[in-house]
Amino acid sequence: MPAPRCFQVTFLTASVIAIVLLATMPSQVAYGQEGQERIIGDRVIVARIDGVIDRALEEMVDDVITRAERERSLVVFEINTPGGLLESAMNIGIRIDTARVPVVVFVVEKWAESAGSLILVTSHVAAMQPGTIIGSMQPIQYDPTTGNYRPVNESKIINPILKFLEERAGNKGRNVTAIKLFVTENLNLGAREALEMGVIDYVATDLNDLLRQMNGTTVKMPYTGDVFLIRTDGASIERYEPQLRIRIAHALSDPMLTSLFMTLGITIILFSLLSGHLAITPVGVLLLLLGMIGSGYSLNMTTLFLLVLGIVLIAVEMFVTPGFGIVGATGIVMLALGIALLPVSGGYNFSPQYARQFLYAAYGTGAILGSLTAVAVYKVIQVRKKKPFTWDPRGKTGKAVDDLEPGGEGFVFLEGEYWRARTMGARIPKGSRVRVVDKEGPVLIVEPLEEQEQPNRPGGEEGIGGQPS
Repeated sequence: MPAPRCFQVTFLTASVIAIVLLATMPSQVAYGQEGQERIIGDRVIVARIDGVIDRALEEMVDDVITRAERERSLVVFEINTPGGLLESAMNIGIRIDTARVPVVVFVVEKWAESAGSLILVTSHVAAMQPGTIIGSMQPIQYDPTTGNYRPVNESKIINPILKFLEERAGNKGRNVTAIKLFVTENLNLGAREALEMGVIDYVATDLNDLLRQMNGTTVKMPYTGDVFLIRTDGASIERYEPQLRIRIAHALSDPMLTSLFMTLGITIILFSLLSGHLAITPVGVLLLLLGMIGSGYSLNMTTLFLLVLGIVLIAVEMFVTPGFGIVGATGIVMLALGIALLPVSGGYNFSPQYARQFLYAAYGTGAILGSLTAVAVYKVIQVRKKKPFTWDPRGKTGKAVDDLEPGGEGFVFLEGEYWRARTMGARIPKGSRVRVVDKEGPVLIVEPLEEQEQPNRPGGEEGIGGQPS
């Protein structure tokens, strides 16, 4: 027994030493890596934020930053916007601020007012082109149905915005005092003024000039504590192309279109309900849903509504009101928009070549199906425009199969068919030629042909019943 006991003590001692070493090693390694400088900038992803800030752009920014984090790339957002939704701007600012790679926001062409200024000051590196302006961040309440707006001065709304800017812009060392004036006084600054007041970091004529000025500088990430050394010598620049879903949703977010869609949608729905023309109600619902996308309603929920309503309307057109009308056409439009607005990113990592081939295949399939649908619709419309076929026997001639007494009925032979017939005038003997003058239900009203109208036949030819015709 002494040997096994000695073995147990030795094993226990070795295990304790190993546990102690393993417990102390991670802290030493982590401490050694904390604040380590990393190099970034050999690859630069450039994306465009243009027009109204909305949920579509919010989704695009998240997609760009997620991809840059995966590929360890520097991100540059070129921004040119009059403003937009406050909630979307704040969400974009949070996503930029908490990114694991440096994010640069570069004001180009005209301006980055209101919500655009909020996005600019929360970026890790802020830059402007000469001649561009920023500022005017006072929030407003906007009514999409009328297009009217009013400034918001309530401290319950203003103070959280000021605190947000203090936290998200102050952690980059920016001049928070001047930035707060954007909200309280609607201050506007040009590029040189913003640089002198410490609101931005660079004034650059174009993207290449900006990358040249940033080369060799360091950026500290406020949340991860990482320090990045930017090296843009010979950097490869890739332009980000947003998905079709984002393009459609962003185009629908134009305030003019939003007001138009909401007003028309509500008007058409009310008119259809009050007038009893319920077939046009789906058109109003479609316009209302498009207006909801522009007014900031959830894009995913709107997509779901479009898909479900599209399927329901097509089913109603096929099984309840057979044919092809406005209900079915609206259902097809809803279904097509719903498919186009489906999210296709997130959770999948395809190569660019595969994604491009898949996109071309989808476009080709859609074009073929769309062409076939267009041909089918054209044929249906052609058939609908044609007058229905009606057979009119009046004026046609035939032969009496029976003796037709005045007021009585018998049969006549007309164009290869036997018809019940009745004469309202003189008696018509069997085998005589008759002319149809009218039709009452399944019964033909006939009259005898005049003798001079009857065709001459060779002598001895017999007609029906063996009588000479």
